[in-house]
Parts: sequence; C-alpha cells; structure tokens
Amino acid sequence: MARSNDFALSYLAAHEEAGMTRINLAPILHRITEDPNYLFTEELQRLAGQCPAHADTRKEDYEKVAINTLLAFLYTDLRDHITNRMPLDADGHLLLCNPPDSPHGLDVADTAGLAAAPAETLIGFLRDSVCHLLDAIIKDWAIKVTLEEERCRAEGAITPLAAASFVLANTLEASVLHAPSGYDMLSITKTGSHTALHVCWNLCESAPMLKPGLTLAEYDALSRRSLKQVLPLAMGSLGMLCQFMGAGHIEADDHQAIHPLPRHQTAFVYDAEAPGGMIVLNADLIEPTAQPGERHYTGCPAFYANGLINLYMEIVLSLAARYDIYGRVLRAG
Repeated sequence: MARSNDFALSYLAAHEEAGMTRINLAPILHRITEDPNYLFTEELQRLAGQCPAHADTRKEDYEKVAINTLLAFLYTDLRDHITNRMPLDADGHLLLCNPPDSPHGLDVADTAGLAAAPAETLIGFLRDSVCHLLDAIIKDWAIKVTLEEERCRAEGAITPLAAASFVLANTLEASVLHAPSGYDMLSITKTGSHTALHVCWNLCESAPMLKPGLTLAEYDALSRRSLKQVLPLAMGSLGMLCQFMGAGHIEADDHQAIHPLPRHQTAFVYDAEAPGGMIVLNADLIEPTAQPGERHYTGCPAFYANGLINLYMEIVLSLAARYDIYGRVLRAG
C-alpha cells in the first residue's frame, strides 16, 4: 500500500535522477515584493541567481525560471480577481453557462435533464462549463492587467503589476520555448487553469471509486484532506507531470480537461492506514523524465500563489456537492 509521503519523496528523487535541480520561486518572489525594480534586472533572466549555470544549460531553462516567476507574481492578483468575479446565484451556487459547441447535449437551465443524464455525460458537461467560465474570468483579468500597463504608460508611472506584465510579454516574445507557438500570458494561464481543474476533478471522482459507501460530507472531507497529497504534482516539471498523467491513464489523447476520470486509472490509490483514510498518488508510476540539456525545474506558477489551487478545488467541490457527483459515480459502478 502506498504511504502518504511516498509520492513527494519519490517525485523529487526522480527529478534528481533525471539530472534536474529545483529552483524554488518563493525567495525570488519575496525579493520582487521587497524591491519591484528586481523585475527589470538581468539577474532575473539568469536563473535569478539561485544556482550556478552549467555550460550546457539550455536557453529554455533560463526562460522557464523568469516566465514562471513573473506568472507566479501575477497570479496573486489573478486569485483575488477570480474570487471577486465568481458569479453566484441567490443561494450561493456557482452560475454556469452552456459551453459553446458542447458535445454533451445538456443545458444548465434544464434541471430535469441534468438529473437524468448519465454520470460521465454530466461530469464532462460540468467540466466543460467550468473551464469556459474560468476562461472568461481569466480573459477579463488579462484585459485588466493590460489596461493597468497602458494606464501606467500614459501617466508616466509604473506599478508592480504593470511592470511584471511588461517584462513577461517581452520575455515571451523572445522565448525559444513559447514564441514559436504564439503563447502569451492569457493562453498559458487558461491552459494551466484547465490542468489544475482536471486534477481537482480527478481527485473528487476517484473518491467513490476507491472508497465506496461514504456520505457526501465524508467524501467532501476525504477530498479536502487528500488535496495536500496531490499538490506535489504541481511542484515538479511539466515533463514529469505529463509522464505521470500518461502512465496513470488520467490524460486523454486530446489533452482536454473535459473527460471524466476513467475507471481504469491507476494514478490515485487509497491509503487506508492514513488517519481517516487518504487518497494518494501512486509513486510506482513515476519515471525520471527530462529533455536533453534540461537541468532546472520550478513547478507550476500557480503553486506559488497562495490559495489559487485551493480555490480551483473549492470550485470543483461545490459542483460535486450540488450535482451529487460522488453518488452518481458510485451508482454508475
């Protein structure tokens, strides 16, 4: 049986075995907070002075540290923006909208249709809908940040938010990793939020598969308790994240976040020996993975914005409770 700390330790060890060193963004973010002028320094673009660079260190590693630091700095504002802009009805429920071109054939206004829908269809629809909702809020946030930058230019002033946005845009434009694909702050943030939502949905959906027979309150508590065991995924490299998700059958071929957790998944396991029981990640699936010349990793920028991943989890938990996702997965067998 997997133990609750096996995954984090094995994950870190696998990164080391692959030849990668973790650069913790927290002290870099602290330095920016103390002196926003650090955003414009050459040092930030040179691994932020966190470790000596090997002669063969690839340019992507330098970019990775700078870009993820800048995103992490901006994501504190994103977290507050999402919190303030979440549309709620009079009962405090999240107001969803029908996703465009949805393949699920459901309507958020059709209560009876939602209640009668098969579990996998409903879950796919909810996943699709909440991804589009967050996309709209993130787009609104990106516009706000851009307007802040434009206002600063017009007034001849600068704020840390505008400075980070400006430096990030320039870094992305010169990036050998992102520029060829046209990635910008908006597209990167949307993609990252979809991945975070996908993992949170997977955790919730795995609960009734791994531990049948609990009440809604017990499933909710189990999911909340287990989130800290899943967070190490966000601390690793993108390559190792993709490797693990593929090995555990929790990443669809089209890489979209709208697909329910398959019952043949092996990424999540139940640890009955942990206090109260715990869902943990399967450390047996980890394999050292790195690109040629890749020597550094930072983890997901959202990991460094306190409470952002927890916010995504709260969104999923609220929908799981409202639409009886635990019970539906159980009954679907």
